[in-house]
Amino acid sequence: KNNANNMMKGPVGRSFHSAIILSAKPKKTGSTVDNYRTVSINCAKCGERIFRYKKKNGTKSNLIKCYIERIVDDCVGVLAAAPENRDGYSWKCPSCQVQFARTAMIHGRPALKMVGGKIRMTKK
Repeated sequence: KNNANNMMKGPVGRSFHSAIILSAKPKKTGSTVDNYRTVSINCAKCGERIFRYKKKNGTKSNLIKCYIERIVDDCVGVLAAAPENRDGYSWKCPSCQVQFARTAMIHGRPALKMVGGKIRMTKK
């Protein structure tokens, strides 16, 4: 094709090519959460494994919150035992009844806000 069709006149009379807008690369199949490291969440008091969770940077940083959708394995059934409406629900270890989290909405997603010192995080 003729290259003159793609040329435009600038403010000083110089020609320039029309801008081509490039979109972002489409997401790959599968979720990015699949690449996150799986960590075990254990009760600090009795050592019971509560659940396994897909954490973004593994055990490098403290666990402050857990998005419920990233919980992979509910080892003792705390998610199954929780009511459908989790507002104000206190999450307790089934073995020793210590509260380890409370329910919160973070960025519009249901999550657990962890109580400091009540859980221990280990690799798998």
